Amino acid sequence: MQELRNKLNIGIVLVMILMLIPGFFAFSKFKNNIDSKYAKPKNHVIADKKIISETWEGIPQRPVAYHDLVVYNDDKLSQPNGKILAQTQLKITEVVGKAFKLNDGKYISADKKLVISDITLSRKDESKIIYTTKTVNVFYSPVTTYDKQILSVLTGSHKFVADKIAQTYWGTYYEISLADGRKGWVSSKDVSLENPKLLQVQKLLDQKYNNKKYSIYVKQLNDDFTVGVNQNEKMYSASLSKIPILYWTQKQINDGYASLNDKLLYTTSVNTFYGSYKPAGTGNLPKTADNKVYTLQDIINRTAKLSDNVGSNMLAYYETKEFSPNYQKEINQIAGSPWNPETREASAQMVGRMLEALYNEGGAAFNALFDTSFDNIKIEAGVPKNIPVAHKIGDADNDNHDAAIIFTSTPYLLVIETDGATNQQIQQISHEIYEVMK
Repeated sequence: MQELRNKLNIGIVLVMILMLIPGFFAFSKFKNNIDSKYAKPKNHVIADKKIISETWEGIPQRPVAYHDLVVYNDDKLSQPNGKILAQTQLKITEVVGKAFKLNDGKYISADKKLVISDITLSRKDESKIIYTTKTVNVFYSPVTTYDKQILSVLTGSHKFVADKIAQTYWGTYYEISLADGRKGWVSSKDVSLENPKLLQVQKLLDQKYNNKKYSIYVKQLNDDFTVGVNQNEKMYSASLSKIPILYWTQKQINDGYASLNDKLLYTTSVNTFYGSYKPAGTGNLPKTADNKVYTLQDIINRTAKLSDNVGSNMLAYYETKEFSPNYQKEINQIAGSPWNPETREASAQMVGRMLEALYNEGGAAFNALFDTSFDNIKIEAGVPKNIPVAHKIGDADNDNHDAAIIFTSTPYLLVIETDGATNQQIQQISHEIYEVMK
């Protein structure tokens, strides 16, 4: 009986196993379906990538050997038979697999890294000042192996404003206009983006004036390249702070908000607002309010030519509206750094940027910087008398400054701020820079 019972139990177990087997396979199939839906095969990433052929599928336009090429007798590229030098123009008859067949019946690799389509890769409008200081070839087109014809040859030093830039496999090229009106292309390898004269000035400044008592800034007009020493170090600017006031005044005139014939009343308020100069000092307007009216033209002249403190206060009071937020926002933006009208801390570069902005506005406020009462000292004294100079001086205790535009054949801007230098030292700096820039 026990034996029968054991056999019966074994049978029941076998039946249960047989019943579970279909479920097991069904589960496995279900699991495989889930895996196939959500799990990527090992090569999935590669399969999903967009295949970019590394060999030419057709004959490229203007084909050229980019590197030295091995020549083969067969299209399988297994039987070497010679070499083709880089930059050789190729005569291809057909594509055979991963090889080019040449017109002489031999084969080379069709690898895009070895054979290129020698055309201009890019060309766009881009204004750029460039300089030449040596003999330079000017080409009809951006240079490729197919475009090497020389239009002209430049000698000596030249400055150009390039209006286009192009890229080929062989370099970067700038389009320039020649004196006779023709246009051509020069290689970036033959030109400089840095003004060679200013580079020479930089060397001079580094050797002789790289001292914390100097803040010097030099820039050629209509050129973005600048040089200097400590040009971003702020000093008390003294009367150089009248330059932004003159700028804003001229801007008001140019924008139609003021006229040179406007009558300005000299009241006590003119000398008592935040940022006003103390009336004592240079200038010939009364040091106390006389309640008289003066034309805007007269006040501009007194401020620029005599460095009149009261005149500057009148311009600031009436034209800047006591250094209004709009005024300060624009001045700070042009100067590139906050220029507080009360503390008057400014670097040579800040002063230079404001003087250039005044120059660009032009008009009476800039013209008043010629023929001042201070023309025979500092910067102007360092250049020949026949060279026009527009400038504004600044003096207070040890602070001794001058900011000028010197109108040589290529005008340049020079700001010299000093802590303790003499007028003669400023004159010497001006002269040495002029000898390079003239």
